[in-house]
Amino acid sequence: MSKKTSKLSTHNMMKVYPEYMFNLHDENTLLEHLRTAMKRNETRNDAQLDFDFLTTARGLMTYGASFFDVDIISKRSSNACRPCLAGVNDRGLHLIFKQTWVVKNLRFDEFHPIFVSNNVLEIDALRSRDEYYVLASPQIKFLKAILQKFQKRVH
Repeated sequence: MSKKTSKLSTHNMMKVYPEYMFNLHDENTLLEHLRTAMKRNETRNDAQLDFDFLTTARGLMTYGASFFDVDIISKRSSNACRPCLAGVNDRGLHLIFKQTWVVKNLRFDEFHPIFVSNNVLEIDALRSRDEYYVLASPQIKFLKAILQKFQKRVH
């Protein structure tokens, strides 16, 4: 196991990050937080840091999802077509609405996909969530393949 050979110091943090990211009256607080975090991790090797990162990342519902640009219509709302990111991983289907950045997570047991065509996918979650979505994109065929792959694993 190798130790990290280069470490950031609080002395050069202002050079690493653009100035607009720092609120000037909070600069010392931020640098103190960084100093504390660096001190806590300075004896840890790459494998330990990688493990911590992956443990944290896997806790996110959308970890490892493949996302595609789609247009989405919710049959529950005003039927307005909205831009969205649709992603699939082993936890289910994830919809991120681009205008609001609201994330909807649907487990595989909460919805039924209906593949209308290579460009249209309907998501029936009426039974569990009282939601029904229509997704349209030239990338639906890729989303369909990934969705079917994960559904086979789960069921």
